[in-house]
Amino acid sequence: ALENLDDPTEFDYLKFMSYYNLKTMTNEIMVKEEYLALVN
Repeated sequence: ALENLDDPTEFDYLKFMSYYNLKTMTNEIMVKEEYLALVN
């Protein structure tokens, strides 16, 4: 999913989570941190 992004700011972590079937808060936080690392 991530390799298809030309612009990291277009990252939708909810779609990312559903793509990888992530349901827990821990995974949500992890994904948000990864997203912020990509954007910054």
